[in-house]
Amino acid sequence: MNVEKIIYEKSNIIKSAVNFPLFYLGARMFIRAKYREDKVTKISYLYALDLVKHVYSKKSKKIMMNIFAPSEIFYALDMYPLLPEVAAGFLAAFGLIRRALSESEAILGNSDVCSVHRGVVGLSKLKIFPTPDFLVSYTKPCFSPVFSFALTKDLNGGEIYIIDSYEDIDYLASQIEMLYYNLAKRLGVKDGINRLKKAITLSNEAYKYFEEIKDLRREYVVMDGKNFLDYAGMIFSVFGSKYGVEFFKSLRDEIKERIKRGDIIEPKVRLYWMHLGPYFKTDFFQWLNSKGAYIVFEESTSISWEKLDVSNPFESLAKKLVNFKAFSTLEDRVNTALENVEKYKADGVIIFNQWGCRQGSVPAI
Repeated sequence: MNVEKIIYEKSNIIKSAVNFPLFYLGARMFIRAKYREDKVTKISYLYALDLVKHVYSKKSKKIMMNIFAPSEIFYALDMYPLLPEVAAGFLAAFGLIRRALSESEAILGNSDVCSVHRGVVGLSKLKIFPTPDFLVSYTKPCFSPVFSFALTKDLNGGEIYIIDSYEDIDYLASQIEMLYYNLAKRLGVKDGINRLKKAITLSNEAYKYFEEIKDLRREYVVMDGKNFLDYAGMIFSVFGSKYGVEFFKSLRDEIKERIKRGDIIEPKVRLYWMHLGPYFKTDFFQWLNSKGAYIVFEESTSISWEKLDVSNPFESLAKKLVNFKAFSTLEDRVNTALENVEKYKADGVIIFNQWGCRQGSVPAI
């Protein structure tokens, strides 16, 4: 079976299938049965299924956001945000992105730009993504999503909103507030502030488990950090939703259970991983493990922020976005890396950059 051909040439059939109730219920039953004992995978797959169902629904409004946009405001409006960067990485992991990368060159003119956003542009051109109603891009960690989202808008339509912090909390908070109420008005959503407070409460609960996970990893290695590189899509997309609480609680519980059972890994070499992971097929991580080398912490997992203030949500979200030090200035990134190397007792650092990434590769030099 040529899966790539099905995805690119029969995508309309797939899009229709997820809206068929029996298909959706059958898929949920299959996931629950297959991953009965693996709650972390089960929750992430159930989330992915609900996301796909929502974004391809004929009834719901569609929104695309880049990985650092504040997901809480979209869940508050009953929108499941689609992260095209994550979608491109997911397809790449299964070896299904080559056609999209090739198609993007006709628009971009060359292949010497970020491979993730080349994938986004190619997938947009091939109409794999749903037609977006809104596109929201934050100017961190780089400007690539601004350009790829603009091209997606030209190819498929939608209204684009750009959020820029200028490292000014008040200015950023005002942008988030204007965006939120504008979308609420456009969607006919009432009682917007109480909805946002509920999303903030869910975000805080998930973040509590997220921080517990990081604390546990300081003392114990029970799984290679490659898993956490794969969890990046969840880390950047589910805060503010029920799935965020369920996912991080289950992951916390899984780590504690492994510790209780004594399933501890004793690495010969402890590694700190910078940037995202290679979202393509590779045996590099198995090779590292065969040498006794394990990733004990990752730059993408190191994002942190203060507990969000339910009574002051917009300022809190602004502080959250500005506080992503690992994806900020070169000085912040270096200092964050040094802190994490010491905190997680790393023996060495691996800096990975996908093809064409300026934000990651230039500081690495």
